[in-house]
Amino acid sequence: MAGEESTSATTSENVSLSRSPTRVGDESGHMTQSETRLSTRVQHSLANKDETHNAAGVPSDPPPAAPAPFPPLRATTTTNSSKPYSAFSKSTKILIVVLGGLAGIFSPISSNIFVPAIPVLATAFNKTESDISQAVTVYLVFQAITPSIFGSMSDSFGRRPVYISTLILYLGANIGLALCPTNAYWLLLVMRILQATGGSAVISIGYGCVTDVAEPRERGKYAAAFQAGAMVGPAIGPFLGAVLTQTLGWRSIFWFLAIATGVVLVPLILFLPETLRSLVGDGSIPPPALSASPMILIQRRKMAKKLRESGEEGEIIERPPKKPYQPLSAFLMLLSPEIILTFVFVSLLYLEFYSILTVYSTALKNTYGLSELKIGLCYLPSGVGTICSAQLNGRQIDYYFRKEEKRVGGDYRKKPNEFDIEYTRLRCIAPFTVLFLVSVTALGWCLQAKAPLPATLVVNFFMGLGTGTIGTATVYGQDVKPGKGGAVSASLNLVRCIFGAVGVAVIQTIYKAIGAGWTFVLLSGICILGIPLPIIVIKNGKKWRDRRHAKQAEKEVAQKEKEVVNRA
Repeated sequence: MAGEESTSATTSENVSLSRSPTRVGDESGHMTQSETRLSTRVQHSLANKDETHNAAGVPSDPPPAAPAPFPPLRATTTTNSSKPYSAFSKSTKILIVVLGGLAGIFSPISSNIFVPAIPVLATAFNKTESDISQAVTVYLVFQAITPSIFGSMSDSFGRRPVYISTLILYLGANIGLALCPTNAYWLLLVMRILQATGGSAVISIGYGCVTDVAEPRERGKYAAAFQAGAMVGPAIGPFLGAVLTQTLGWRSIFWFLAIATGVVLVPLILFLPETLRSLVGDGSIPPPALSASPMILIQRRKMAKKLRESGEEGEIIERPPKKPYQPLSAFLMLLSPEIILTFVFVSLLYLEFYSILTVYSTALKNTYGLSELKIGLCYLPSGVGTICSAQLNGRQIDYYFRKEEKRVGGDYRKKPNEFDIEYTRLRCIAPFTVLFLVSVTALGWCLQAKAPLPATLVVNFFMGLGTGTIGTATVYGQDVKPGKGGAVSASLNLVRCIFGAVGVAVIQTIYKAIGAGWTFVLLSGICILGIPLPIIVIKNGKKWRDRRHAKQAEKEVAQKEKEVVNRA
C-alpha cells in the first residue's frame, strides 16, 4: 500500500490514524477520496480528556509532551494534473504488460495454427476438408462473441480472477483437443468452441489492464508492447502448425498450446497484481482476497500475525464504489457513433489483412510451388512487420498526445474541452493506412505476375508494417469511454472478428475467380471507401459526446426532482 504511516497530536477525543491518505483516481482521472484508516488508537500522542482535570473540575497542568514518533501531517491538495495516475512502479507495469502480451498470443495463434493440419485431420476423422474447416469458422464466431462477456466481467469483478479462469478454460480445451478421439467429430467442434471462449477473452482483459495502469500520455507505448503479442500470432501460427504437423503429428499442435499456456499461467497466478481501479484505485488499496496474488496473501497474513501479537486491530479498508456488472456494455458501446465508425474503419483493414493471411498460402503454392513448411516460413516477414508496426505506432500515439498536451497546457483529464482527443488519436491511423493499402496492392500483383520470391517477401513485410491501426482505435476508445477498458477492447474485437469471418468465408472464391492481383485491389478499394469514417469522427466526435453528456445530466436532474416531489 502506497504511502507512509503518520500521526499528529491533537487535543480532541480519540482519533484514528490515516495510513496512506490518497486520492484514488478513477479511469477518467476524476479523483475520489479513498483513505485507509488504522483502527488502533494513538494513546501515546493523546492526553485523555478526563485526566487533564482534577477532582474539583479545575484543569491541571498537562503532562510533558512526548516526542512525536512521526512528523505531523500537513494539509495537501491534489489536483487532476498533479496526482500520479497510477501507484504501480514502472517495473510492475512492465510485468503486467509482458504477462498480458504473452497471454495475448494464444487467441490469434489458435485460429490459424490449425489450418496446416486440415488435410491431415480430414483423413484422421474421415471427413472432408470443408467439414474440418468448420472448426475454424466456429472458432472465429466465438472469438468475436465471448470477449464481450468476459471483458465486461473483468470491468466489474476484477481483471485477475477472470484472467486466470479463462486461461484455465483455454488450457483444458487444448488438452481436450489433443486427446479428442477421431470418431467424435462433434467433440472436435465443441473443444474448439471452448478453446475460443477461453483464449479470446485474454485480449480484452489485457487491454483493460493496460488502461488501468498507464496514463493517457504513455498509453500508446504500453498498448504497443501488449499488442505485439496479439499481432504476431497470425503470422507465426501457420509456420508452427506446419512444423508440428509434419514432424510430430496434428495432436502435437494442441499439446504445444497446452504447455505454452501452463508456462504463462504459472507466473501470471503468482505475480500478476489486480489492477481494476474500482477495486484497488490507483494501486495503493490492497485488493480483496479473491483478487490478491499468493505473494500479497502471504504478506497480508504476516502483517495480521504481527498485529495480533502487538494487540492492535486490523485495518478497515474503504474502497471506491463497485461497478455493477453490465453484460451488454460491450454491445451498448457500439451505439456511440464515434466508437462504431472508428471500429468499422479499422475492421475493414483487418478484414483485408486476415483475408490475405488466409489466401496467402494458396497463392504461394500456386505461384511458386512451395511446400507447406516453406509456405509457413513465408509468413514470418509479415509477423516481423506487425511487431515493428506496433512499436512505431505506440511511440507515435504518445508523441502526438504530448504535443497536444503542450498546446493546451494540460492533459485530456485536466482540459477535456480544449484537448482535441479525436484529432490527436485518429491522425495516427493515416500513415499506416496508406502504407498498408499500397503494400497489399503491390503484394497482389507480385503474386499475379510471379515476381521473384524475395520481392514478394519484402512487400509482405511492409504489409505487416502497415497494420498499426488496431492499437490506435483501442486507445482512442479507452480515452472516450473511461473505466471500460475491457469492454472497449471486447467491442472492437467483436466488430473486427465479424468482418474477418466474412473475409475468410469469401476470399477463396474471389481469388479463384479473378486472381491475386485484382482480389487485393478489390479489398483495398473497399477499405478506401471507408476512409471518410474517421474523418467524420474527427469533425463530430466531441459534439456527439457533449450532446450525450447533456442529455444524461438532464435525466439526472429530472430524477432528483422526481425524488424530491415523492418525498414531499
